[in-house]
Amino acid sequence: MTESQEQTVTPTLPSRADLATSGLTKRNQDFIWQMVQLVEGDESKAALIAEVGAKLLDGQKTGTTARQLFNTPAEALGRKANATEATPAPGYATYGFWPLLVDNAIAFFMMFSFMFGLTLLFSKASQTGSAGAAGITSLILTSLLGGFFFAVVTMTLAPKKDGSKTPVLLKILVSVGAFVLWFLAYLAFSYLPAVINPLLPGWLYLVFAVLAFIGFRFWRVKTGIQGGFLGGSTRRPQTK
Repeated sequence: MTESQEQTVTPTLPSRADLATSGLTKRNQDFIWQMVQLVEGDESKAALIAEVGAKLLDGQKTGTTARQLFNTPAEALGRKANATEATPAPGYATYGFWPLLVDNAIAFFMMFSFMFGLTLLFSKASQTGSAGAAGITSLILTSLLGGFFFAVVTMTLAPKKDGSKTPVLLKILVSVGAFVLWFLAYLAFSYLPAVINPLLPGWLYLVFAVLAFIGFRFWRVKTGIQGGFLGGSTRRPQTK
């Protein structure tokens, strides 16, 4: 009788169905599932995985992400030396479509603001011409659309959750198509009338660039996002 009772409380490796009813967010479920895949059926790791799941559940109450707590699934299992060799890094696409859209849109707004700010400061001719792509409305729309297209491309290029990969031809079509559409939209936005697309002073664009940089850093810390074309995350290193 005692033996059977012990078996009922012994943790087992969770299935996808178990995780779906665990109360964990989708991202935290994926984190735990990656741990399950790493242990390759080793039930002796079930207790550790259950403990990590409990900590993630507590972390959700304060907005603490899995990456802020454990960094990677491999490190959560105590594998630090060869974590990269054991499994591929979760990847930029694992953060989801909307977080990536915001991440890229802020990055584009920051870069374009800086570029236009410098151009306007050192080119008097550009001050007297039409606003074009440097108009504030054009800048905002270009950044938002760029964030959208880059998020679409990122999600398309990433391997599926079942391990299958997107066909190479589809990857090429989506990547090229997204860039072409974004470039055409960029050109179209430059024809917006000045009354709704005013050209602001160069110094103001530089202020926007600084504010966007601060916002970008805050967004990376808040979401724990790593990767992308601007590199790693701003996650603070943990002290142990």
